[in-house]
Formats: sequence, C-alpha cells, structure tokens
Amino acid sequence: MLITIFWLLLASEMKRIVLILLLFSLIPLAKGQGHGDYNNRLYLSYINDEMFLWAKIIGEMNQEYEREKNQTLLYDLCFTYYGYIGYLISQEEEKAAKSSLDEAMKKTEVLNEALDGRHDVLALQGALIGYRLVLSKFTSMFQGPKALKYIKTAYESADTCFNCNVEMGNMKFYTPKIFGGDKTEAIQYYEKAVEILETSKLKTDRNWIYMNTVLLLANAYKEVGQEQLACNLYKQVLEYEPGAHWVRKDLYSKCPQQ
Repeated sequence: MLITIFWLLLASEMKRIVLILLLFSLIPLAKGQGHGDYNNRLYLSYINDEMFLWAKIIGEMNQEYEREKNQTLLYDLCFTYYGYIGYLISQEEEKAAKSSLDEAMKKTEVLNEALDGRHDVLALQGALIGYRLVLSKFTSMFQGPKALKYIKTAYESADTCFNCNVEMGNMKFYTPKIFGGDKTEAIQYYEKAVEILETSKLKTDRNWIYMNTVLLLANAYKEVGQEQLACNLYKQVLEYEPGAHWVRKDLYSKCPQQ
C-alpha cells in the first residue's frame, strides 16, 4: 500500500514539473545530418514560443525516417517526441499526449536495440515511463520502480551524460522528501547538466536544449528561494538569445531592479 501511495504522489508531482517549467521537457538532441534542418526549426519555434509547429516537424521527421531508416534521425525523432509530449501535458491535451507517447515508446525501443541500451537512451526510456505515470496514475505501482531503475542505471553507467543528470535531478527534486527527495541534491545534478552543456556543441550550435536546461536550473533555484541566482540565469539566457522575448516578459521581468 505504501508503494502505491508513493507512486501516486510522484505521478502528481511529475505533472507539476511540466506545468512549472512552462515549456517542455529536456531533450539531448543529436547533431543531425541535414534532414530538413529539423533541429534549427525546433530551436526557432522554441525561442519564438511557437510550440504548435512541433507537430508538423515531427510528422516530417517520421516520413523521412520511414523512407531512410536513418539512426541519427531516429535519435532526434525520439527526443523530439519527448519534448512535444511534455508540451501537450502542460496544455492538458491528454489524448494527444497519450497518442504521441505510444509512438515515442515504440520508436525509442527500436533506438534502444540499435544502440544496445546506451545510457542516454535508457534515461530517455525512464523519462517516457515517467510521462506514462503522469497520464495514467494507476500504472504507478508497476511502472514507477521501472522508471527509477532506468534512470539510475543510466546515470551510474555515465555520470557525465547530460540527460542522465537532468533525470536524476528531476527524480530528486520532485520526489516527496519522506520518500527520499532532496531539492539541494537535485540542484547539484542540474548544475552538472548545465556545466556539461557549457562546453558542448548544443550550446555553440544554438540548440534550444542549452537554453531550456539553464531555465530548468533557474526554476529549481526559484523553488528553493534563491531568487537572485535564478535571475542571473534568466539574464544569461537573454544574452545567449536576445530574441527569446517570452523569457524577458514572463521570467526576467519579475526580477528586482529590471
């Protein structure tokens, strides 16, 4: 009974994650090989707050993958699905989210087999199971431990993996304290994820992943009362991408002396 209550609580908190972050989940997209320049289009839709464009881009990626069966494209597609599902949940479009999640889990299983259980894909699978918990809390008793096992195994396999740190952070930040949650420890994982990205191509290539990860850390700071640290990160994001007007309007404008 205690296990069931724990996973119901965690499922509720995971839904709150999506709402608090305002946008989408965190996605370590690979550098594509052309493929219609999908990653650049995703970035532009992100900074312009035009998330509705992602459905069309996903459709195009699916069509191209079915023609080419390209592994790099499949990698990008799986993580793009993850981001889009997060957005759908935040908009309370549960039917569409469930449909996309079904497709994402099928394709991620194919990717997992192709990459032989690689850590970043394993962490993604754990995160997708987390979405399943959000959308169907009655699966929590069975699926919850599986999600945590995937995430922990991924992190233990490669602690320098960006999204492994993110998912460990999410697990610690949104798990109730009585069940092992620790916001301070979570922030350490988020900080490490940002540190990894600071020297990665995801930053130099103007990928939205860098921005979103910094904002995730800023949200964590804000949640624990470290407002100034959060404001410093909002400023950092705007220096990186001045065109992200929603960051200035919805986040940075609330900082003191702005």
